Amino acid sequence: MYKRKTYIWILFASVFISSCNFNQSNSKDLNLGNESNYMEIADTIITDVIILNPDDDEWTEYTLRNLDKKTLVDEIFKLVYKGDLEPYEFFYNEPLTIDDIKALEKDPEFSRKKIAKVQFEEAWYFDTKSQKMIKKVHSIMLAYEIYNFQGEIRGYKPAFKVIF
Repeated sequence: MYKRKTYIWILFASVFISSCNFNQSNSKDLNLGNESNYMEIADTIITDVIILNPDDDEWTEYTLRNLDKKTLVDEIFKLVYKGDLEPYEFFYNEPLTIDDIKALEKDPEFSRKKIAKVQFEEAWYFDTKSQKMIKKVHSIMLAYEIYNFQGEIRGYKPAFKVIF
């Protein structure tokens, strides 16, 4: 129970921090103290992260040991349905409606449990004095597994992305 509360706290803290107003080219908005120490390494970098172990791979299982995937996915959906986060179509960056999200959830190909990959768009900063790396998430995209006729994973399909 304590472990679950810790994960939920970390998720809420991450959403809170990433929902603050942000100017990509100005590290003052990071509120990290002496801004002159922060060097922008990347104003936007895209990172894919597997969050569902497709092959019961031991290393993947180890890397995911502290992830509460269900809470992450459910919180994003909850915030979308509540209107606190706006979903976007991944390829054309067009806003999606709540009806679009409901239709996605009714699609037999889709399931929240099949969400297996997230893609982050983030800025990277490096504090030259303390040698700390800071990452600021701009958006997150959720993708789910799609299968071939033999039931094998064929790839991933983007569900939607949200911008923080």
